[in-house]
Amino acid sequence: MQQAFFFLFAALAVLSALMVITRKDVVHAAVFLVSTLFWVAAIYVLLGAEFLAAIQVLIYAGAIMVLILFTVLLIQ
Repeated sequence: MQQAFFFLFAALAVLSALMVITRKDVVHAAVFLVSTLFWVAAIYVLLGAEFLAAIQVLIYAGAIMVLILFTVLLIQ
């Protein structure tokens, strides 16, 4: 059962990563990047690395994405 969830989360991460590179709107691409980071965090949880999952969500999905969105919105 855990292997099925792993493949599901991996497929969703790859799908949302593909959506990041195919979107023309930068804000939509950033939202899909956050989605990708959350799916990767879910994979970390399945692998038993809860600390890495927490860091993934807090640092990358939280802080880095806020900086990217502020930068993109200031440039436009």
